[in-house]
Amino acid sequence: MNTSISDLPDELKKRILPIRMMIFDVDGVLTDGRVIYLDDGSEIKEFDVQDGHGIKLLQRAGIEVALITGRACRAVGHRALALGITRVHQGAKVKLEPYEQLLAQTGFKEHETGYMGDDLIDIPVMRRAGFSVAVPNGTPHIFPYAHYVTRAGGGRGAAREVCEMILQVQGLWESTMRRYLG
Repeated sequence: MNTSISDLPDELKKRILPIRMMIFDVDGVLTDGRVIYLDDGSEIKEFDVQDGHGIKLLQRAGIEVALITGRACRAVGHRALALGITRVHQGAKVKLEPYEQLLAQTGFKEHETGYMGDDLIDIPVMRRAGFSVAVPNGTPHIFPYAHYVTRAGGGRGAAREVCEMILQVQGLWESTMRRYLG
């Protein structure tokens, strides 16, 4: 993360402190938003390994991670399985319904959830989540609903940036780093 937590506004830190579940859109957030179709009609999506590691860091720190995506694709299921994400909602044309299901399943309150999106379909959840994030390559129409816009683009480190920010603001970064420093 390029931004020091001391540079973050206090209001933003207050939003991040209670986060217990971070929810990510997939296309445009965990990927750059492009889809490659093969001759047989199957899709290829490209995921950033550092974003994936950031998600694993959140999980190890006890923060729940979920995915809500408007499209359905086997590659998303494979990526979720590889990252140990069990709360996955694909084909959600209206994302508020799976968001409310996640709240009911986990018992978390809205102020304890973060959401990261890139397009108009994400606005209803962004308006309700305690910490809403947009990526700079997203549609500018969602920026007014974001508490934070990442420096890194979707599929290019944006998720990692947010994961590290959460861990740092919540005071979990040092214990996370101990695993790597021995």
